[in-house]
Amino acid sequence: MSNKEIFKASLPVMFGYIPLGMAYALLGVQVGLDLRLIIFASFVVYAGSGQFLLASLLGMGATLVEIFIASFLLNLRHFFYTTSLMGDITKLKFKFYTMFALTDETFAVLKTLKIDEKDRDRVYFLLPFFNQIYWIMGTILGVVLGSSLKIDYTGIEFCLVALFVVLAIELFRDNRNYKVLFLALFLGSFGLIFVPSSYMLVATLFFGFAILLGFRKKLC
Repeated sequence: MSNKEIFKASLPVMFGYIPLGMAYALLGVQVGLDLRLIIFASFVVYAGSGQFLLASLLGMGATLVEIFIASFLLNLRHFFYTTSLMGDITKLKFKFYTMFALTDETFAVLKTLKIDEKDRDRVYFLLPFFNQIYWIMGTILGVVLGSSLKIDYTGIEFCLVALFVVLAIELFRDNRNYKVLFLALFLGSFGLIFVPSSYMLVATLFFGFAILLGFRKKLC
């Protein structure tokens, strides 16, 4: 598999990551984060929805404990991604970078590619690398636009909600599990009504994860 073919395989991700990276950066600017921190996070955190969450929680003045718990639960799925590819990743030269940069979209593309053994190292490094570059490009563009243009970005933090709604719809379309759908709706409604807003996200994520873990066979 040539470098050009790997680049072509990454293009669908590029068309999503550049605008999403811009949206993340604009959100960070809107909530008052340091511009260097916004860009730095895309290099060392690189968590997509996790960075939206981080920017939102920092903007709301959340505690470090709340940020840690919410980020941990949100990104726990990456553990299962790495586990499912462990047989391939452990043999790689750049395995630690591959594990770090294994996002939802990168994982999905890797699972669709037919990779020869001789190309595995290169594909498993270049594809995540290209995708992170796209995210960083979007972040830098967003920081430049957000800090230079006098535009009212009020409400842009809602893009995190919109992102999760779209992800939920796409997941439901692939797997029409009504039990999990109604569980999510119930937990969201319960948290909105009975849990203080500062603890709602952490509480609903925790209880949702605990229920799915305890009743996985019945629900899934």
